Formats: sequence, structure tokens, C-alpha cells
Amino acid sequence: MQVFQNPTPSTIQACPSHIVEDVLRLHRALSGYAPTPLVSINGIARDLGIGSFLVKDEGRRFGLKAFKALGAAYAVYRALRELGGGRLEPEEFIGARGRGLADGITFSCATDGNHGRAVAWIARLLGRPAVIYVPRGTVPARIDAIRSEGARVVVVDGGYDDAVRRAAAEGRDGRMIIADTAYPGYTEIPLHIQQGYITIFNEVSMQLAREGEDLPDGVFIQAGVGAFASAAAQFFNNPSDGVRLICAEPQAADCLFRSAQAGDGMPHSVSSEAGTIMAGLNCETPSMTAWPAVRDRFDAFVSMEDRWAEEAMRRLAAGGVVSGESGAAGLAALIALCAEMPGFLSDKLQLRDNARILVINTEADTDPDGYRRIIDG
Repeated sequence: MQVFQNPTPSTIQACPSHIVEDVLRLHRALSGYAPTPLVSINGIARDLGIGSFLVKDEGRRFGLKAFKALGAAYAVYRALRELGGGRLEPEEFIGARGRGLADGITFSCATDGNHGRAVAWIARLLGRPAVIYVPRGTVPARIDAIRSEGARVVVVDGGYDDAVRRAAAEGRDGRMIIADTAYPGYTEIPLHIQQGYITIFNEVSMQLAREGEDLPDGVFIQAGVGAFASAAAQFFNNPSDGVRLICAEPQAADCLFRSAQAGDGMPHSVSSEAGTIMAGLNCETPSMTAWPAVRDRFDAFVSMEDRWAEEAMRRLAAGGVVSGESGAAGLAALIALCAEMPGFLSDKLQLRDNARILVINTEADTDPDGYRRIIDG
């Protein structure tokens, strides 16, 4: 495990309140929407010596076993609304098949699994086809899940970045690319995906408020290209509010950690050829729209070995939460810190002894065979 502490975390621009409300209104208009559970696991808190441990269980989102539909749905909605001259209401998005605005469109993206299924799901709800590009080595269960939504899956030689390039290269008239990573000339849709994820933190805030509880002291956020992490940064945008943000990445694909460590403010790519069981985080290059918010707001960056994710999965399972390899990454970073740098939370991040820690279980058992091997092992 390696840790980089941001010496000067700073306030960034929060997502405008009207966007937060627009996002939530869209999600509430989707069939099957319900806030996902916020689970307290006392055993983990006790074992790690913290005050309380909370898990936002996104494995139950829309029956898709992952959180990605929140970003994909909002991005597609915003794209169709723009096509309609700004006159598409959230309630018209699915029920009226986007008022015909999606006619003739094939939706497409690159994915490590969960985002692709989310885009295929939205395409199916809109009655449109989807073509999804996945890196070679993507486990069959995740490919099958994408195909179950009616999408065509293209397996690309190479890693995630290769799949991104292939999807972009084969984009043509009638294709709408819904990618969650931004690159030169392609920034608007990834930004809307980032905004879509804010519903998770909005729900957490409302759930805690109903219980008379304050916001968490520390939030451990897993990161691939940084889209989800940027949503956390925008929601908990001011360090003076006392919420510490910690980025969790696999050592084999720690592009955000390496970018922060470089100290030049620029995003840096890494090679992920070694691979990681945290497949949803196996990304080589930070998203250019996500990186500035993550760089400036996050308090620390953790790069860790896969074994910590395995341990986190087993601990969550013991607490009644089904978590996949990427879903458990936030807890994995917390366990690794407590084991290898026991004074970091209190001495470096200045968290109180009875700190309330939040992690997000971003996926359930999206690879059921792999999940069972780890839990039983």
C-alpha cells in the first residue's frame, strides 16, 4: 500500500443546486427508483477502532447490481433534451420514449462492465439498440449481463483505454457515445455522468438527516477514471466542513494516485497490463473533466494491493452486504490504512477517535463465480 496526502486540499465549485435537483427529479422519474440502503455495520467499526461505519449499498440500484445507471441515465437525458431544444421533461424521458428524440440513435460506450450494462439498460428502455466495447479479459458474467439488456458486445484487444479509443473511432452518424471518461473534444457527456452520481450523496445526506445524524467525518471513494470521485468532491466541496475525502485505487491501475503524487497538477496515465481483480477500477488515464476536482479537493490517495479488496468483501459479507471487488474498494483502503498506517486517520487526517466513516458499495456480485471464490476462500 502507498499513500499520498494532499498538502493543500481546497474548496472547489459545488454542483449548482438546480442541477442537483434536476438530477434527482430525473432519477425519481425512472421506474424502480428508490433510495438505496444506508447500512451501519457495528462489527467493522469495532474491529477497526472507529466510531461508526456506514455503507451505502448501491448493489441494489435498479436491479442492475451497480450504481452506474445514475450517471448514464442523466447523461442520455441531457443529450436528448438538448436535441429537443431544452423542452424534454424528466417525466417524458422514458414514458414517452424521449418524445421520439432517440429515434435513429444507437447508443455506445466502452466499459469494464457496469457502465456498459447501464448504457444498454437505458437504450433498452428507450427502445433503441446499443453497441458496447469491452477490454479483452472481461469476465463472461459481465458480458452476459450487458447482452441481457439487448446490446451487442464487441471485445477489444487491450485494456480499458483501448476500448475507449475503439468506441470513439467507430462512432459515426446515428451513434451516440455515452462515455464516462472525458478526452479532448469530448467533455459534455462525461460531465453530465459525473453530475448524475451526486444523487448517491444527496440520498446519504437526507438519510442521515432523517436519523438526526451529521455528515460523515471521512468518506472513502473508489476511483477508476475519477468520475464518481469527482461527484463526491462536488458534493463535499469545502474541506472546512470537516469531511475528509480519501481516494481508493488498485495498485495495478492507480492513475489518480500517480497523478497526485507527480505534483505538477497534470493527469498522468499508467499501464494496467498487470491487471487487478477490481475490474471496474482497472483504468489507465484520469478523465479530464473529473481530475481537477479530485486533485484539488481530495485529502488523500491510497494505492493498494488486491488482497485488501478480498478482505473487505469478506467483512462486508459477514455484515450482510454483498459487495464485488470494486464495490469493496473503499473499505479495502480503510482496512489497509488501519493495518499498515494506524495513526494516519488521527494524526494526518485529524479524524476524531469516534469518527463516522462512510464507504459506497458501488457494485454487488457482478462476477458471481469470482465473488463466491473469494468469500469462500
